[in-house]
Amino acid sequence: MILENNQIFLDEKLSNKDNVMLFIAEKSKLLGITDNEKEIYNKLWEREKEYPTAVQDLIAVPHVKSDLIKTAKLLFIRLTEAVDWDSPDGFKVKSVFVILVPEKDAGQKHLEILSKVAVSLLEEDFQSMILNMKTGDELIKYIKENLDGDLL
Repeated sequence: MILENNQIFLDEKLSNKDNVMLFIAEKSKLLGITDNEKEIYNKLWEREKEYPTAVQDLIAVPHVKSDLIKTAKLLFIRLTEAVDWDSPDGFKVKSVFVILVPEKDAGQKHLEILSKVAVSLLEEDFQSMILNMKTGDELIKYIKENLDGDLL
């Protein structure tokens, strides 16, 4: 599955965007998604330099496609406090959906996941729920129901 309970991190105390990127890279290695956390960290920043991934206030969707990623995964991180995301719109971010996709799956899989996440994030109910759910179990159930269980 692309999203599992151990890929949901609630109420993380990360003070800035760089700490979030480090956290993503570290968790990617710990979860066996990659063997090279440094390269994932670098790829996250490469993508951010193209254009910041804050899609609206309080929400970012950083994404990486790389041969170093073993299998497509979605991570969710909810921060205790919103952090500056250096976006042109001045968005701060509290909820982070991370899309990690192997290069071989980059075309269709990457676009499918990104599309599902983006469409759901436009809905105010979805935004409110992800910011307020208390447990990973509740959150994973809600995300799966709203992001299409077949995809996840």
